[in-house]
Amino acid sequence: SSLFLGAEIDLDADFVYDYHTLRVGGLVFAGVIVFLSFILLAGNKIANCGKSKVRELVSSS
Repeated sequence: SSLFLGAEIDLDADFVYDYHTLRVGGLVFAGVIVFLSFILLAGNKIANCGKSKVRELVSSS
């Protein structure tokens, strides 16, 4: 009997991938990145309050 449901474990292998944990971890990581990028973009819009910044080109002499 195997520890995992329906998974055949090769005892001679160096390691066994846990695909479920890998998949869930990847989805959580991607979700956190999307959430943080959304907060970053929304934060920039809120901080600017709709004002367009005028960028001055300063030439160093």
